Amino acid sequence: MPWLINAEQVDSFRKNQKNLVILDATWHGANSDKAKQEFLEKHIPSARFFDINAFNDSNTSLPNMLLRDEKQASSLLGALGLRPDCKIIFYDRSMYHSSCRALWMLKMLGHPPQLLYILDGGLPAWEKYGGKVETGESHTAPKPYTIKRHEKYLRTLAQMKEILQGFSEQVVDARHPVRFTGGAEPRTGIRAGHIPGSFGFPFPAFFDNEGYFLPLDKLRRRLEGVSINLQQPTVTLCGSGITAAVINFVLDILGNESNALYDGSWTEWGAEAIYAGESGLAERPVESFLYY
Repeated sequence: MPWLINAEQVDSFRKNQKNLVILDATWHGANSDKAKQEFLEKHIPSARFFDINAFNDSNTSLPNMLLRDEKQASSLLGALGLRPDCKIIFYDRSMYHSSCRALWMLKMLGHPPQLLYILDGGLPAWEKYGGKVETGESHTAPKPYTIKRHEKYLRTLAQMKEILQGFSEQVVDARHPVRFTGGAEPRTGIRAGHIPGSFGFPFPAFFDNEGYFLPLDKLRRRLEGVSINLQQPTVTLCGSGITAAVINFVLDILGNESNALYDGSWTEWGAEAIYAGESGLAERPVESFLYY
């Protein structure tokens, strides 16, 4: 199970833990330049920049699909100086809370989940704590890193269609409630709506006004408040697989490790015409959403 830690704990880890790597996983969209520039201007000392877009699969037109080339993924992780026994702390300064996506990617690529951490509140929390920052590039000696994909953390379109027929896993959608209930999609050629039988839970509802995760008991109550069963296997989605990972991380820290992410998400599902197995299914009542 991965961990959520605060700035004081990060500071303690930096002073006392061996084999520790801190990764800035800020993501602002398709263009990596803004996030990298922000990193060069200011980051936690010795942190390295984790470019989420570098791990995208170039062999598909779908955005943000995790690459399947294991040799390429191993090379990217090795270039960051990672080893399979490293403790890794992710942080970001993104409205998408992109460190959750980065953590899910490392889980998928076989890094032990119990060695993965997220700094609650990201870089602003570190600075509020009084932590020092530095500028410029962090120079890292590459290390060999061999990945082993854990497919249990991922769902494909074919698997989602099977789930839809048997409701073997509950499906939770992290998109804005307006999009979930049929509002316009930002991408052209994508139909509106949601997967029949899925729950809508907008990812910002996990955070307070300063970008910190809510207390665990409140996270639990909010999920259970829309009838999500935390003991059942769960698959998440969003627009293109980035913010869905926020739900996966929350499920992890609440003890539900039977969770996966539909990487194609609504961009893939919504690009298809309604297929025969989708129509005529009983629909869940649409919950009353509060966009926190």
